[in-house]
Amino acid sequence: MNLIPLAGALVAFLLAVSHWIETMQRRNNGKPFTVFPTLISQKQSTGVVTFVYHYAATFLFLTLGILQIHIYAELSGEIKLYRYFFGIHIPCLLLIGPLVYIYFEEMSGGDFYKVSPSHFLPSLVSLFIVYLIRSDDFQLFPAGLFTQNQNYNFEYLIHFLLGFAVLSILGYMVSIFTRVFRWKFSSTEKLETSFFPLICLLVYSLFVVISFVISQLFFMHIFVLACFELTSLLIIILLFRMNHKEMVPNFKSEVRIARYQESRLRGLDIGQTLQRLDDIMNLEQLYLNENLSLPILAKRLDLHTHQLSEILNVHLNSTFRNYVNHFRLQEAARLLLEKPDMTIISVIYASGFNSKSSFHKLFLDRFGQSPQNYRSLKK
Repeated sequence: MNLIPLAGALVAFLLAVSHWIETMQRRNNGKPFTVFPTLISQKQSTGVVTFVYHYAATFLFLTLGILQIHIYAELSGEIKLYRYFFGIHIPCLLLIGPLVYIYFEEMSGGDFYKVSPSHFLPSLVSLFIVYLIRSDDFQLFPAGLFTQNQNYNFEYLIHFLLGFAVLSILGYMVSIFTRVFRWKFSSTEKLETSFFPLICLLVYSLFVVISFVISQLFFMHIFVLACFELTSLLIIILLFRMNHKEMVPNFKSEVRIARYQESRLRGLDIGQTLQRLDDIMNLEQLYLNENLSLPILAKRLDLHTHQLSEILNVHLNSTFRNYVNHFRLQEAARLLLEKPDMTIISVIYASGFNSKSSFHKLFLDRFGQSPQNYRSLKK
C-alpha cells in the first residue's frame, strides 16, 4: 500500500512536465490574434508572480508530486532518515488551493490575474514556521506527528496548520464547484459537450479533498484510502489529457459564454465583452459571413450598436470594418499558402469578402504585395 503515493507522485510529475511543455510551446509559438492585448498587459504582474501564474498547472502537479513523496516517506517510516523533509507537506497543501483556483481560471478562460498574490501568503508563513522556529530536537515516528522531549506546543501548531491547509483546499474546491454549477444551470446556451465529464471530475476531486479532511481531522484510519483516491484522480486526469485533448478547449469555449452572460446581468464588463468578442471571431469565425454587420455582431454580444462601436474605437483603436477585415485578411493569407490549388476569386469569397476590388486594395495595403505575389514568394 505504501507504493500508492509513490505511483501518484510519478503520475503527478508526468502531468507537471506535460503542462510545462504545453505552456512553453504556447508562449514560444505565440497565441492567435487577440482582441485585447493592451487590456491584458495592464493587468499582468511582473517577475515571479507572472511566472507562477503562467505555469500554475505545472506548479500544481509538481506540488502534488512532492506531497505524494512526503506521504510515502511517512507511511514507510523513511521520513525519520530525512527529518528536515518533514514539514514540506504543509506549505505544499497551502499552495494547492490557490494553484487549483488559478488553474481553473486559466482552463475556463477567466482572468486569473484577478487572483491576488496574497493567496500564497499562508504557504510562505507556514514555510517560515515549519523550518525556522521548530526546535532542534524535533523528530518523527512513522505516519504520525509526534515530538520528543514533550514539545507539545509545536506539535499542536503543526496539527493546526495541517487542519487549516486541508480546509483551505476544501474552501477553494467548493467555490469552484459552486461557480461551475451556477454557470451550468443559469446559462441560456446549451453547455453539454464538456461540462458533464468535467463536472464529474470536479465532483470526484471534491470527494478526494473531503476524504483528506476527514482523515486528517477526525479519522486517520482512512488516510491510505484518501491517498489511493488522490492517485486515481491523477491517473484519470492524465488519461483525459492523453485521450480527450479537445475537452479543455471545449470547456473553455462554453464557460466563456456562461461567464459573459453572467457578467451582462451585472452590467457592461469590458473585459468579458472583449473576451467574448475574441471567441466569436477566433473560434466561431463569424467574420466569414460576408453579410456580417455592426448590428449583427452587436446582437450576438447583447449590446447596442453604439456600445460596440465605442468599445472597438476606445479599447481596440479600430473601426468595425477594419476590425473584421483584419480577420478576413488573415484568413485569406492562410488560404493562399495552405491551399495552392484554390483560385484567388475562391479565396476572396471563402475568407468573407464580397468585393474583388476592395479585397485587392486591402490586401496590398496590409501585406505590401498582390495576392498572386504573396502566394508565389511564400512558396
